[in-house]
Amino acid sequence: MNDKGVFIVKYVGRADSDLNSRLKKHIEKHPKFKYSYATSPKAAFEKECKNFHDFGETASLENSIHPDRPAEASWKCPECNNFE
Repeated sequence: MNDKGVFIVKYVGRADSDLNSRLKKHIEKHPKFKYSYATSPKAAFEKECKNFHDFGETASLENSIHPDRPAEASWKCPECNNFE
């Protein structure tokens, strides 16, 4: 939150299996967070990619790389077609 009470996105992520442990990895540095549900693993990946691009990619976020997809998936980023 900034000094005006606006939520500032600093990191974008998702949990494909264990949300609890994923949150615990980030909670100390980012104690406030927002979340949403996805209807499928592919939808979660696509939403994470969209959020990553919408919130400034590595230039504005603490994410050091583009969101990755599960190893067995052949999906492409819907925003930049990464993984072509």
